[in-house]
Amino acid sequence: MDKANIFDNLPKDLIEEQFQPLVDTDNVLVERIISKAHVTPDGEWYDQARSEWVMVMQGAAKLEFATGEMVSLNKGDHINIGAHVKHRVAWTSEQTETVWLAIHY
Repeated sequence: MDKANIFDNLPKDLIEEQFQPLVDTDNVLVERIISKAHVTPDGEWYDQARSEWVMVMQGAAKLEFATGEMVSLNKGDHINIGAHVKHRVAWTSEQTETVWLAIHY
């Protein structure tokens, strides 16, 4: 058994958003995502084949959906995004790292 902490080894240089798989099987992907002032580029949308449940463990973010809905997420907030629901990251905190826990299923 390998024990780890989601807050261990946060990268010091966050020029690019970091995606770290924690569990990756045929049926599920659990990943840690680390953002700091990162957004999805204008005009680009995530359109994923699997549903995704995400929780903000630290920091804050805003998700925008193709429907125009905007959802703010703060520490402890989580949301389930169905497969093929187009969404993008509209904002993440500039002051601190936003640490996400994402489960793709």
